[in-house]
Amino acid sequence: MKHTKRNICRPGACLKPLAVMATMLVCFPGVLAGQGVVSHRREAVLRFSDGSQIQGTILLTPGVDFRLVGIPGRGGMTFGAEGKFGKVSPFNLNVVKEMSFSPYREFYKKRFKFERGSATKIYEKLAFPVREPQCTVVFNSGETRTGILHSTVLYLKEKDPDTGITVRNRKFILRSKQKGEPGDKLEDLVYLKQIRMLDEGDKIKDSVEIEFLSLDSKSVNELKAITQRTLTSVLVKAGKQDGKPKVFSTLGENVFLAAKIGDRYVAGWPEEGTKRTELFEAVEKEFLKTVDYYNERKMLGILPLNGGRRMLVLAKLRRQVPAHAYRNLPGWFEIDAEGNDMEFFRLSVWMYNRDLATGDMVLISRGSFYRQRLDAEAKTPEMGVCPELWPIVKKDGKIFVGKEQKEIEQ
Repeated sequence: MKHTKRNICRPGACLKPLAVMATMLVCFPGVLAGQGVVSHRREAVLRFSDGSQIQGTILLTPGVDFRLVGIPGRGGMTFGAEGKFGKVSPFNLNVVKEMSFSPYREFYKKRFKFERGSATKIYEKLAFPVREPQCTVVFNSGETRTGILHSTVLYLKEKDPDTGITVRNRKFILRSKQKGEPGDKLEDLVYLKQIRMLDEGDKIKDSVEIEFLSLDSKSVNELKAITQRTLTSVLVKAGKQDGKPKVFSTLGENVFLAAKIGDRYVAGWPEEGTKRTELFEAVEKEFLKTVDYYNERKMLGILPLNGGRRMLVLAKLRRQVPAHAYRNLPGWFEIDAEGNDMEFFRLSVWMYNRDLATGDMVLISRGSFYRQRLDAEAKTPEMGVCPELWPIVKKDGKIFVGKEQKEIEQ
């Protein structure tokens, strides 16, 4: 493989002897252990755009985290304005399952200098390539996030995959912007495409306590949560000491909540999003056009984001096995071992991109609170919206659910 100075995030980046020694000191034995700084080591495989790969132990500088900035329209945004980058999400290696890199923007530029004594720019003849990579992180909890990764130094203790013997120590700079030399092509810039962890790591980073403001928590069963930005299902369980429900999430972000109250499955949703307005009916029309495995669908509510360019839909779903299903095929996934139809229902949130001019919608993501099997003859459970489960506000390290008493009285 050809080594070049400009591809410093690739394997074999021509480290000088002193740099190698410095890397070894920072990387591996416990030079910093006495400082009390935690350094998370993970076993991983690194794959590059030229098809090469290396395997070994990786870590960041102790005390340093990855920092991922959300990209507009890529699932990493807060509920803010379209076109603006989202919040910065810090995380370390211990909670990561996989990191994938792909071009976000690629272009060519020319260097220039100013003509002496004037503001006229004199450009070089040859342009150089620039690549800004985006990074999609899959966390051990199942959550995902896509964004631009701040430039980060990554250390690798490379091992022979067959013997496990360390062959060298390496240092990689994962740059937020990669540049070539004048005359280079974009294909000349080898970049890191994937970091796949080989060990398990930690499942959870943060837990956030839930406090109900207008609902008796004893009436709530099977409390479920999905993240508001990426619609990822996250764990909800009672705390060991106080018994209060907590949301366990890698990034500790805000969530949508659903629960079983009596015989009904209900979700927290804004009341105005359940009214049959002109917008509601227009979104419902597009929602019913969506081709999906769940062929019995009802829209329960909408939540417009980014001025209506992004639309969240709360949906009641059921799979009715068609009469023409392939019932005689052994192992057919809609038939159980006894030959009975396997039908399922879900209470889900679907995320669409919406064209403001035409009203056309494209499904881009989905998340479900519940997915349960039903007998073919059984009725679909009642599903709806619970006013006491909205709003859901994350504040001061807690998630506050429902309206406060003074708001209810007003």
